[in-house]
Amino acid sequence: MIKKTHLPSDATLADVVPTLEEADAYLSRLLTNMRFCQKRHGNASVRIAVTGKGGHPSYRVDYVKPVAPDPDGTPFDAYGGKAHYSFTAINIMETNWSRCSMSIDEVLKLQADLRKPKFEER
Repeated sequence: MIKKTHLPSDATLADVVPTLEEADAYLSRLLTNMRFCQKRHGNASVRIAVTGKGGHPSYRVDYVKPVAPDPDGTPFDAYGGKAHYSFTAINIMETNWSRCSMSIDEVLKLQADLRKPKFEER
């Protein structure tokens, strides 16, 4: 029997940063895609796919419409986590996305924290 590993249904990027492969490069590419959404719609948030182990999760970029906002956001696009390629419209709706998301500002802070030098305690 094949054992599948899934992330918790409310996992965010902050939860998977320790398991990300090449975390800084991954976040940079993800932020580029989020900025496209922010430029077009004024805001952007991201939720990850919870059907993997978190090494390079696929992700969906959403925005909130100023009129009649949907609390879950409106999908802008979704991307494969390894190559950051755009999904088809069907894949965007079929993938199991986390219930929780992070704003572009939260992702920027996450990346800044990742880039801070780590000092060893003496």
